[in-house]
Amino acid sequence: MQYYFKSKLLISITFFLIGFCKAGLPESSHNSFHANPLPHRPLGESGRGQRDSSRNQFSTKILDAAQMRQELDFLEKKLKDVHPEPFHFLTEVEFNNRLSGLRNNLPQSMTREKWYLELARLIASLHDGHSAVFYADEFRKEYFQQGGTIMPFRIFLQDDFSVQIQDNFSADSLLDSARLLEINGKPVDELIGEMRKLTFGESDVFRNAQVSWYFGRMYWFLYGHTDSLRVRLLLNNGSLAERKLPMLSDKEYEEVIRKKYPQVQATAKWRNMVYTPMQGRSVGRLSLMDFNLYKGFKDSVRAVFKTIAENKTDTLLLDLRGNGGGEFNITEEINHYLLDTPWVLVSKAKVKMSDEFYAAFPKALKILKFLPKKLIIRLASALMTRNTRIRKTELSRDAYTRIPTYQIYTKPRKHFSRDYFFRGKVFLFTDRHSYSMSGMFAAIMKDYGRAVLVGEETGGLANPHGATTRLKLPVSGFSFSVSTARAYRPSGVFDDSGVKPDVPVAYEKLSKARTTEQMLELIRGK
Repeated sequence: MQYYFKSKLLISITFFLIGFCKAGLPESSHNSFHANPLPHRPLGESGRGQRDSSRNQFSTKILDAAQMRQELDFLEKKLKDVHPEPFHFLTEVEFNNRLSGLRNNLPQSMTREKWYLELARLIASLHDGHSAVFYADEFRKEYFQQGGTIMPFRIFLQDDFSVQIQDNFSADSLLDSARLLEINGKPVDELIGEMRKLTFGESDVFRNAQVSWYFGRMYWFLYGHTDSLRVRLLLNNGSLAERKLPMLSDKEYEEVIRKKYPQVQATAKWRNMVYTPMQGRSVGRLSLMDFNLYKGFKDSVRAVFKTIAENKTDTLLLDLRGNGGGEFNITEEINHYLLDTPWVLVSKAKVKMSDEFYAAFPKALKILKFLPKKLIIRLASALMTRNTRIRKTELSRDAYTRIPTYQIYTKPRKHFSRDYFFRGKVFLFTDRHSYSMSGMFAAIMKDYGRAVLVGEETGGLANPHGATTRLKLPVSGFSFSVSTARAYRPSGVFDDSGVKPDVPVAYEKLSKARTTEQMLELIRGK
């Protein structure tokens, strides 16, 4: 309880942001059906006439117009109550026009899946990488239990918006690395255009990554169930080909993955950090998989830097590629072994103290809502963080809700580990999948000149929104994640971009650098 108390209080009150979208569109299965059963009917339409009367009668929830209006009212209120600056990228007038257009053109009824599309597009238009509507995995599992299918391949959306087959699960080897041109008669650029409307975030590359990860699921949302796909391809030899591919059941898909990636199946436990020394050289690579909080993380960080010291490492490659973020505690702990000058996690934070913000607190801490806020902020900072002190706080209230929003200005403090402190060279590798807290970590390393950044601009902003709270929509059961705060990088430089590398590397080369030697070659510009 004490561990949870300290973690939650620190996260919630000091407002140093938590990353949430490691996995993009899917949501954990904590969402469930609404307590009151809704009428059911067959789900959706399949893509271009690919209906199979024997397998395409899928049961799903139906929402009527009154229920959809109820959820729109809920979304609008919670967004404006909770988010400190919801209209940073999209103006309030533009958002209200989109909302009114949706509200005024509701049909008499809609399936849960089609309703998800409407809400996902609406919230995605805000371009906030931490605010989104999620469709629960539980609902997707119900589809599979009724005979639902999965695509027999995975794709990668290139920066030029061409689509390459990345993982081929079919028996047809011609699909390997082929370029996808059409599915069921629909040009792929048309498909991508519709799918990108469902993605959230500030950067194009991060939104493209969501399409790559969830292409099959998005296709199902948009075009419904199908038992097969007619695909048109540009093969590696430059010729065109057409294929009809059977879809996979979930069990078939799991069996294909088990056989194709046995090493993944054999992995017993996820490791947040992996240190790999380079044989015969004083170079080591520290792969930071995520910044998710776990009990004993301080001991883990200490053990890693002890190993680095014992190996007499003088050049450290920090690998943040694919790190979707997490909590600031681990970032702060790692920095204690890298920064021996005064530093801060963020120069400023903006947080909105709505009822939903306090609802995330443990029950025993609800009383904090009624205590002086500035005192709580300063006390939490003094007790919980070693490198941040509060310089001043400013209170404002937005015209719409009058809910208090605090801007918290920090001042740096010197604090570092006397044992196993690393004074060698640091190279930090980032890519489009370095998001949320990993982007903030990159900003710290760059702003204090501690590391040379190699790779791509981070997918997440250097000044991100975050510290999300999760709300459940009243009828559909969808989850609505909404930011409660914004952080500003230590330098105070404010823009709407990610952290830019010192040594830019194209994603195609960056993603293929698997070994420490290959990463060193990227540093040397090879």
